[in-house]
Amino acid sequence: MPLRMPHINVEFPPELSPHTAQAEAGTRAFVARFGLVPDEAARHHHERSLLGTLMGRAYPTAGAFELQLVTDWISCMLVLDDQFDETALGTDPALLRRVCDEVLSWLTADGSVDDTPSAAPVHSALAAFRPAYADLWRRTVPLTTPTWRSRFAAHVGAFFETCVWESENRLAGRVPGLDEYISMRGRALMPYLDLIEVTLHAEVPEEVYGLPGFAEMNVSLSDADLWTNDLFSCEKEALLNDPHNLVLVHQHTHGTDLQVSADAVGAMIQARFDRFTELSATFAEGLAPELCALFPAARLEAHIAGLRSWLTGQLKWRFETLRFDPTRPEVMSATGSTSL
Repeated sequence: MPLRMPHINVEFPPELSPHTAQAEAGTRAFVARFGLVPDEAARHHHERSLLGTLMGRAYPTAGAFELQLVTDWISCMLVLDDQFDETALGTDPALLRRVCDEVLSWLTADGSVDDTPSAAPVHSALAAFRPAYADLWRRTVPLTTPTWRSRFAAHVGAFFETCVWESENRLAGRVPGLDEYISMRGRALMPYLDLIEVTLHAEVPEEVYGLPGFAEMNVSLSDADLWTNDLFSCEKEALLNDPHNLVLVHQHTHGTDLQVSADAVGAMIQARFDRFTELSATFAEGLAPELCALFPAARLEAHIAGLRSWLTGQLKWRFETLRFDPTRPEVMSATGSTSL
């Protein structure tokens, strides 16, 4: 019997950018130009993912240039993440750490870009990813400050730490505990929330970004998004014997069947949706006058609208994309994507 997805109620209506089709076509050209999808299976998987649609829903007010930029960012990051999850690289934590460290070194605070081919790359995949990241960084740097670039790189680095942790677990045959998994899982969305500021041409001042209420708003949104991702991908990851999924961790912890755990995770997601809805409606009320001067109401409202768009957009996209299709040949054979 196929898994029944629990209903999740969202207060905000989904939107779609008028530049979505352009971003979709552009990002397919982007991954082809840099050789990030080296065979027909990888290309087909990328196209069926509909990442332009996801970004068009997550950043519905972005200009055409900015929407293309964020769509190419998520294409590059997710193709790389597929390498981490579905190939032998994901079971070699020492090598994976070196790969992550090299990629992170490309995200410079001063905005400098060096795409000179390495004489001895840590992994063959980096030969394709280095010029792709250089292209992304060249387009991102003029829209950002060193402060934003440092924060973005730190968030990417935290996500990479999670990838290495997952690799260590795979090598050891270890299933993480529920609290541990929740703590580590929440890091993956933060770089994309940073990109809201790029699309709006308005960075969040550090004095506001560091407030507990702002942090909780980001955490509740990240949890809602990433747990929804786990809900929709749990069948695929069960077939791949990858325990890094909230539904599968819940199932392992409580000894339930998959549907019972999916329903439990659905309730957890709804609680996070509701908490974000509450926080996004009340956050501005608690800002001190001096912080309102740093981050005027119109800019704050635009940023919160961007957060809401991510939450509603990603949920709508889950029913449009085939990224999580458990019948993909690469999943059914459990051989993973073709290596770069």
